Amino acid sequence: MREIRIWVLSDNTASPPVFEAEHGLSLLVEVGGRKFLLDAGQGGAAVRNADRLGLDLREVEAIILSHGHYDHTAGLPFVLQRTGPRRVICHPRALDAKYFQKGGIRRYIGIPWRRDFLESSGALFEENQGPLEVAEGVWVTGEVPRRTDFEPGDPDLKCEQGGALVADPFLDDQALVVDTGEGLVVVLGCAHAGAVNTCLHAREIAGTERILGVIGGSHLAFLGDQQLEATIGAFKEMGPLKLAFSHCTGQVAACRLHEAFGERFVFGQAGSCLDFDSSLA
Repeated sequence: MREIRIWVLSDNTASPPVFEAEHGLSLLVEVGGRKFLLDAGQGGAAVRNADRLGLDLREVEAIILSHGHYDHTAGLPFVLQRTGPRRVICHPRALDAKYFQKGGIRRYIGIPWRRDFLESSGALFEENQGPLEVAEGVWVTGEVPRRTDFEPGDPDLKCEQGGALVADPFLDDQALVVDTGEGLVVVLGCAHAGAVNTCLHAREIAGTERILGVIGGSHLAFLGDQQLEATIGAFKEMGPLKLAFSHCTGQVAACRLHEAFGERFVFGQAGSCLDFDSSLA
């Protein structure tokens, strides 16, 4: 079994005593000595927490953007200052104008930087819509097909099309998948396509049924009890040995997940490290 280590560099909450929290997500994934960064957080917390962990971001081979929201992308210039020019793998729609709209509230939540600024900062954009193998047994999912009937998405999240705001279909939502040899580890950004949909797609890409672990944001804080309970039911059927949800999962959903999965569930805070090795096989 290949050993995998995942560090949480940016999250809404932080581990004591020295790590920094921000509303955002950034996960450093190491597979067989090769390092990939999923998302860059909202600000400089990912870089500063990497320093506190003794991690050298210059070792990161590629940066994967899970989708085009500010809390996953605004930290990109800070990361690029450390890494130097790097592949930035994203869906073309990640660069769309994105908004939160509810009642009379409308707020821009897309990438806050111009593309030419990010490119001048060292972003070597690689736009991709389908599955992409970035290393042996390590894939970026690309677009996630919607298969479940209980993961409809968040109606308050919009994108701009033809000068009007419409429900964001989140074609840009994607995840990182690692085949350990004993099962899959699925690393999520916000899972706007649905955490279960993403795991089903991961199985299809890798040709492996077993889900060993699911890590990252789930957006379950915003989607109601029905989706939460259906997601719990689906994961009980999949039988992952470790669930480490954070960021947009929320404390209420996290408590319910802990109740359902016991010690198999942990809340992934900034500064924490998650290991997948032969002891979990």
